[in-house]
Amino acid sequence: MNSRRRLEATARRALTRGGYARDASLVVAVSGGPDSMALLHCLLRLRDQLGLFLHVAHLNHNFRGEEAEEDARFVAASAKALGLPYTVDKADPTTYQKQHGVSSFEEAAREVRYDFLAAVARDVGAAAIALGHTADDQAETILMHLLRGSGLQGLRGMQEVTVWRSPRGGVQGTLFRPLLEAARRDTLAYCRKLGIVFREDSTNVSPDFTRSRLRHQLLPLLETYNPRVRDSLIRMGRSSTEATSYLEAEVDRIWPTVGTKENNSISLDTKGLKSLHPYIQGLIFRRSYRKITGGLRRLAESHVTAMVKLIHSPSGARLDLPKGLVLRVQGQKIILGASEDSEAPWPVLTGEHPLNVPGVTHLPGSIVTAEVVPVPIDLKVADPMVAFFDADRLGKEPTVRTRRKGDRFQPLGMAQEKKLKDFFIDQKVPRQRRDAVPLLASDRGIMWVVGYRPSEASKVRGDTKRVVRVRWETLERFPRDD
Repeated sequence: MNSRRRLEATARRALTRGGYARDASLVVAVSGGPDSMALLHCLLRLRDQLGLFLHVAHLNHNFRGEEAEEDARFVAASAKALGLPYTVDKADPTTYQKQHGVSSFEEAAREVRYDFLAAVARDVGAAAIALGHTADDQAETILMHLLRGSGLQGLRGMQEVTVWRSPRGGVQGTLFRPLLEAARRDTLAYCRKLGIVFREDSTNVSPDFTRSRLRHQLLPLLETYNPRVRDSLIRMGRSSTEATSYLEAEVDRIWPTVGTKENNSISLDTKGLKSLHPYIQGLIFRRSYRKITGGLRRLAESHVTAMVKLIHSPSGARLDLPKGLVLRVQGQKIILGASEDSEAPWPVLTGEHPLNVPGVTHLPGSIVTAEVVPVPIDLKVADPMVAFFDADRLGKEPTVRTRRKGDRFQPLGMAQEKKLKDFFIDQKVPRQRRDAVPLLASDRGIMWVVGYRPSEASKVRGDTKRVVRVRWETLERFPRDD
């Protein structure tokens, strides 16, 4: 099979696996180099057969001066000559890096580029963003992760289809790599075969960038020990992908027995964690971190190792983590949430607000829904933002407010009242957050410390005739777990 047919067959198989083999709309990321130009022409030749809609996108990173401007003009002219719609824009990764505290220019450029591509895909209604990464890029990525001490997850390298979620809580998009099984020599041969003009990026040979040094210095050195070291790295990536797929399925099965997402934190059962293999424990912690932050980019393997060790620490032990999170041992639970030094998770609530029962109450930053539900009802709900009350014991004119001096509260399951301050201390609620915690109160006192515990005074009993279910929802602040 010649180079043209081989590359197009590779792309067609990937399109079929990804679900883009019929009438799909794709944004094609084109830098102007041989890989992306080969990808563009490859997809263009398959367009009529498969009913593809293609939109070209190019981002000028604004750090190579006139060379970068010429790349942008070249891509725009190429798209225009091919009769394809295109979007060309400019960004400044250096400013972005300073504004957001990103560790390296390369990482900042990556985030800016993918945010741009995801925004274009959203605006044109594309199903995915096609990228020109090849098997050579895959080998380099796996080697780079290996040098950084990555665990099994990182050794997978790039996947053919992944979801990009902006670390800054912005856009997201599907990344699709149709040429990941093709070698760089295949894209070069394809361009030569079809007479496709492309441009060379000077940074690809610059020693200032890690990937460039790895490509032109380290890999050639390793090939003196094993001429097929690139193939070896790719095989390791495939094996890691298969192992990770199995382990993630195990975590899917185990997660509901040990983990609960509670508002903006994760609560893990210590006893359940101790019964698991240490590697699975680490995966549970990784998933917990991802559920709160939306990604894993700043969580190093050393962090995961320290998190696993915390399982055997006494109550009160804590571990500071990236993105302002802290992992702390609290009795028989391990809690992952915002650091005590970070901003309180509750919206500012002042005054006293009547609660509509039944009905919906809109508060600053929150929505509270109260409804009367039939008896009997399953009260075993793990969500701390949902509480059940005996409607006839809830009291008159329920309201929502924050704490006042001298407040007392009888927590569910306790025989006596206690000072609300002491309850907060027992629950390890940081002092600076206590004034923000919402309280559901009535003429009978505090009926619910929202997010922590309802009152014994209004609990559902055997003789309860009517049950009120109250659900508290804070408006979005942390990234959602998709």
